[in-house]
Amino acid sequence: MLKAHNYIPALKFGGKIMPEDIAGMVGLPMVGNIFYVDATNGLDTNTGDSWGSAYKTLTKAEDSCVTHNYDVIIVAPNGTAGTAEVATITWDKSYITVIGANAETGISQRSRIVFTVDSTDPCLTISGNGNRFLNIQLATYQASNDVLVSLTGDRNYFNNVHFAGIGHETAGDDATARCITLTGAEENLFENCTIGLDTVARSAANANVELTSASTRNVFKGCLFLAYADNAGALFVKAASSGDIDRFVMFDHCMFHNAGNSAATTMTVAMSLSASAGGSVILWDSWLFGATDWASDFTVVEAAGGMAQATGATAGLTVAAA
Repeated sequence: MLKAHNYIPALKFGGKIMPEDIAGMVGLPMVGNIFYVDATNGLDTNTGDSWGSAYKTLTKAEDSCVTHNYDVIIVAPNGTAGTAEVATITWDKSYITVIGANAETGISQRSRIVFTVDSTDPCLTISGNGNRFLNIQLATYQASNDVLVSLTGDRNYFNNVHFAGIGHETAGDDATARCITLTGAEENLFENCTIGLDTVARSAANANVELTSASTRNVFKGCLFLAYADNAGALFVKAASSGDIDRFVMFDHCMFHNAGNSAATTMTVAMSLSASAGGSVILWDSWLFGATDWASDFTVVEAAGGMAQATGATAGLTVAAA
């Protein structure tokens, strides 16, 4: 076996490969500091700069990052418990990357960030710009944690992230519960993400995603939206007030799945939309199961790239491409 230290003399004598030397390996042109989070073995009194001295929480790692320094946080797989985040994380840093070190499964990844204290609402507020969240799970299972992620920042990227919100039956009975709210948030991309849970019943008109305050040009690509409704009023998407969307929100090859074949109640509509939402809801080759219809109002709904199709025992509207 060829070993680098046999050909790079500095390594044999204790030299280190620095973050900037491996930037391309994590898909970045450059990186600043690298911090490690290990909920099982870490301590927030550690330095965070190696696995042997990892932090215990994402809260501490975010606090250690410097905005615009292109810092990277690596989160260890930590079983079902995850980290124990005891307060709201206000992610006001920009150009930070968070990567889970677990296998790239799309549902319930074990690089898991868990908000464990009740009445932490929202759990994670992302106001920074240009951040990347990759291959992790964000979760809360507390009764009064109604909003998992509040996104007000712009041009952030989420890939293979499970937003496991509305994780308690009490939250499931609260009409204000959301997995993600976008408030004036612009040009964020969610790719191959899972949004919601199908293990906790939802009995109110809550939603996996809500857009408000002229959220602009946000895209969900290849995402899976999950629900287990036990009331027909539950929703996947809400933009029910005037001016909630600006330009468009796009759902590109997304699947909306309410577990109707596992005894969930059929939703009346997947989306509660205002006729004056201010922009388009674009459905591009997306599919719906477990709801009677796509939307409460179709004024702002557009289909692209083929068909937006509802399926199931009570098939909803098929929206033809323009």
